Amino acid sequence: MFDYTVTQKTYTIGGVQIGGEPGQTPTVMVGSMFYNGDKTVSAPAKGVFDKPTAEQQLKEAEEATEATGLPSMVDLVAENHLAAQKYLDFVVDVTSMPVVLDVVSESEACEALRYASDAGVIDRIVLNSLNPHSGSDLYTAIKEAGLKSTIILTHETRYMLKSDKSPILDDIVPKAEAAGIENILVDTAVLDIPTLGITAKAIDIIKDKYGYPCGCGAHNALSSWKRLKEKYSKDAQTIVKGVTNTIPTIIGADFVLYGPIKKASSYYPAVAMVDAAYSQLMMEKRIRPDRSHPRFRIG
Repeated sequence: MFDYTVTQKTYTIGGVQIGGEPGQTPTVMVGSMFYNGDKTVSAPAKGVFDKPTAEQQLKEAEEATEATGLPSMVDLVAENHLAAQKYLDFVVDVTSMPVVLDVVSESEACEALRYASDAGVIDRIVLNSLNPHSGSDLYTAIKEAGLKSTIILTHETRYMLKSDKSPILDDIVPKAEAAGIENILVDTAVLDIPTLGITAKAIDIIKDKYGYPCGCGAHNALSSWKRLKEKYSKDAQTIVKGVTNTIPTIIGADFVLYGPIKKASSYYPAVAMVDAAYSQLMMEKRIRPDRSHPRFRIG
């Protein structure tokens, strides 16, 4: 199990280490803020939001990191570059977490990258994301901004039900590297329950072939489970959500996009338990995890 063909790539982004063999580097937890439907946001187009509540959510994610040993990143979702600027100013001031920049429009994302560069925080930014449909303007903006880290989203109709996403990576990676990207993360794209199985296998294939840190938004699978709340108890729903977010980690994922950041305290312990269990695989190889690893935090 996890006998990969290639050496696993490990990056440090904004002080957070990501990548490597399961059980060695803790799984990075990525929680979303300011997304469509986030009740802290009152005016999405203007970037108006409830700052005290947002700050509390970030604090709780940091506390979850302290309690479990799982590092945190914040997925900053914005409707346009003006909102992104306001969210970014707030987040980088309140927390030291790296920021996964997720701007809905590609042209707006370009402007947001330029702002992050001008603000001197580009080293803390991970673009979410490059995909098969990304245009040349975005690659140009990446190069001009000096961005070093991006997620590649393997969302492409032809490969949605195929676990081998190699053609997508073989197309995008050279263009990303030509634009100056050094840290490549791969999101294997979950849409529903069936694709969760496909993407889990894709994580294993990509890590074995390329060594890139991989992960996915496993929680997206639940959006298609229309009768979950109707058929099952709240306790059952909670367990399902927890299990869903551990599936990528069990297959060897390096990061988990677990949904709203306000759920951090609910999801970190289960993922941390998987990391702690797999740390024994490293111990078997005579590799001892750092004392900050979940192995030493969750007890």
